[in-house]
Amino acid sequence: MYRWEKKMIEWINGNMIYIAIGFVMISAAWMRMGGRNYVGNDYHFALYDIPGNCNSLLFRRLTDFFLSRFGDTAIILWKLLAYAGDFTVAFFTLALLRRKHQKIGEMRTFFILTVCLLSPVSLIYSVSGMKIDSICMSFVLGSILLFRKNLLSPAALALSMAGFLSPAYWPVSIFLLAWMIVNKGNKKRFPVQAAMAVFVISLCLILSIFAENQEISAGYYWGKIFIINPPTGENYAHAGLWLLGMCRIYGYFFATGLLLLSLTRKKLRIPALILQMAVIMFMGWQQTSFLAL
Repeated sequence: MYRWEKKMIEWINGNMIYIAIGFVMISAAWMRMGGRNYVGNDYHFALYDIPGNCNSLLFRRLTDFFLSRFGDTAIILWKLLAYAGDFTVAFFTLALLRRKHQKIGEMRTFFILTVCLLSPVSLIYSVSGMKIDSICMSFVLGSILLFRKNLLSPAALALSMAGFLSPAYWPVSIFLLAWMIVNKGNKKRFPVQAAMAVFVISLCLILSIFAENQEISAGYYWGKIFIINPPTGENYAHAGLWLLGMCRIYGYFFATGLLLLSLTRKKLRIPALILQMAVIMFMGWQQTSFLAL
């Protein structure tokens, strides 16, 4: 064996975990970029407010801008934003799991990146469905990071950004802000910070409702979560269809959120995997139904 071969083998053995991390990053980027031109059967449902969607005014304005300037390339632009959201969720997860003056460790970093970037749910939503749920999840995780820094008002603003992008995240944002206030404890300056945070998210919610109701075709804002067709205001025929609509809207949030929680809570790992499989099967059934139509 040559000397350079021996050194190369020693280097590979000493940096195996870093090579594996690099492989995961490259694989995640490669799979996403490989599907940038793929248009799923439901791409119309992702871009426009037709049955089952709850798109925001901001989303519609950005879509109109992309379509008018770039044509069909708008689909690729939305996918690139979704891809960026996937990687942001992974890095924010690493930041959340990091303790003070304590490293996560190479093996745990490899595992977390694999779970976040190669999750079938995140791949389906960003590559096939071109949804921006990962961007909303990034704002949610970013708000928790800001909360850890005792920046409650900026955390409320980050949560509001998730709601501006997708109105379905307003209930999530309000619930999470309430959780932050409850877990902060009674400190001297905290009541003022909590009041400011509530004011920020309330103001953003009112602005969002006002903006959504400026368009006649937009319909009643809050009712978008409870109706099947936002432009016409058509109601769900029965509770089962409404539950399917909720699975479509909140599938990414609950599947990804539970998966991230399972990284530190072993008891949640089996439910997280079951939920991942359920979302994958639901999205597959949905794609098949659209193809049949």
